[in-house]
Amino acid sequence: MQISELLAVRRLHLRFLAGAEHAHRDIRWAYTTDLLEPARYLRGGELVLTGMMWRTRPEDSETFVASVVGAGALAVGAGTALGEVPDDLVAACAAHDVPLVEIPPETSFGVVTEEVLRSLTQRRFTTIAETRDRQRRLMAEVASGADFPDAFASAARQAGVTAWVVSASGRQVASSGGALTSEEREDLAAKALTWSSFPHTTRGSAGGQGRALTVVPIRTKESHPLSNWLLVCTGDHESWSEEEHEAVAELVSVSVLARSRDEERSLTTARHLEGLPRLLAAQRFDEVTALMRGTGEERAPEPDDRVHVVVSAMMLPEPRVPDLARRVVAELVADHPGAVVTGDNDALAVVPVEGPEEQARARAEAIRSELVHRARVLDGGLLDYRLAVGLSSASQGVAELRGAAVEARHARRLAELRGGRSRVIAGAEIDSHELLLASVPEEVQTSYRERLLGPLLEYDRDHRSELVETLEQFLSHSGSWQRCAASMHVHVNTLRYRIGRVEELTGRDLSSLEHRVDLFLALKLRD
Repeated sequence: MQISELLAVRRLHLRFLAGAEHAHRDIRWAYTTDLLEPARYLRGGELVLTGMMWRTRPEDSETFVASVVGAGALAVGAGTALGEVPDDLVAACAAHDVPLVEIPPETSFGVVTEEVLRSLTQRRFTTIAETRDRQRRLMAEVASGADFPDAFASAARQAGVTAWVVSASGRQVASSGGALTSEEREDLAAKALTWSSFPHTTRGSAGGQGRALTVVPIRTKESHPLSNWLLVCTGDHESWSEEEHEAVAELVSVSVLARSRDEERSLTTARHLEGLPRLLAAQRFDEVTALMRGTGEERAPEPDDRVHVVVSAMMLPEPRVPDLARRVVAELVADHPGAVVTGDNDALAVVPVEGPEEQARARAEAIRSELVHRARVLDGGLLDYRLAVGLSSASQGVAELRGAAVEARHARRLAELRGGRSRVIAGAEIDSHELLLASVPEEVQTSYRERLLGPLLEYDRDHRSELVETLEQFLSHSGSWQRCAASMHVHVNTLRYRIGRVEELTGRDLSSLEHRVDLFLALKLRD
């Protein structure tokens, strides 16, 4: 309640002695004390009631007022049951710009406190009722298909909260207004993947000196940190009022509903398209056309569109998280209207592109850069996972879609070989021996690697030698004895002895280009 509302209660007979210009201040509580320095018992926003028993000399008034103001109290109520309010207390309150209210002898502190509590309780119940009514209306709107960004912005403004909904890769989903830069969003999303508890308050700038921002995860039944949305609100949640906590809880509930609808729609599309890879492999293009047209998505790819294919795999620990790769790749391509995703932990996305054909290479590079950028934001959540993504060149029409899918799968296999928490490879990058390696079944790769390098690895392990490293250095220096020896800081004769052991153990002649290639490929499979 406002101070003016309390003074308007006639039966209390209260009046201002100082600070009447602050009558509009909202009182959050009433606290009675006769301590000289009660700051440690105050939380801020109180009307501090005192009988002034702490005053033994004029200087005590300054000490008392400084203490209550320093703790964030809004006003002082001085009881006159034991005597008039001294001028030094009036002066101290005026100096600290805090209202001073006189409480006459016939009015007890208990009656004043009860009036404050009565008003606060009444307002609290009214606020809760209004909040719940607003939340019911908003939930009904979102559930019936209302545009979530518009509904969110309206709800946040009504609640007086500045907030954003941000995806796991830092993409803005909804906003109530105000500036939250892409760098801030991505920084928050990346950090949130490493936080163990929520709500979490951080600073909005990279240097840690920006505004306080509180982050709350938007968790659904099938949620995972790598595909969650986040609610970001201005301010520190520890200093929020109960009304602010209620408002944020309302925004979380609405966002959870919107996210659930989004996930359900994405899953429906994925299930509808689950036969797409098989039909492409069988070159049953008429059925592919019918399948693409029946997704129900407003801007789904048309059969004659120019598209890129994105293939993603998530190397997961046990137990596996259902269709996590599909949810992650859906996030990676979410900024592309009409993109559709299918699959499980081996996901495939079809991404329509527009523009002149002569700009196809530039668009492909832009998509690859975007995928790399978004995947790196997710790196903090990939401690126990690996994400491998392959991107095809642009294809035109259904007939070329099969080739694009094959190219994207080869690129993804190459991404798996190259390692790292996340790796994105475009089809244009796989025009070397790595393409051949990526297309070879894993069991064949393992057998080939073990057959050629197994003896060297075993010898190094038993003799604490460096034959494998020597072989790598020798091949990287194109078989130059002098340059390789200098690089390894060994004598040429030592190098010749080691290479001789390599040839003996592997049965290969390193003066032969063919044998060098065999061992080079085996080393690449070991990376």
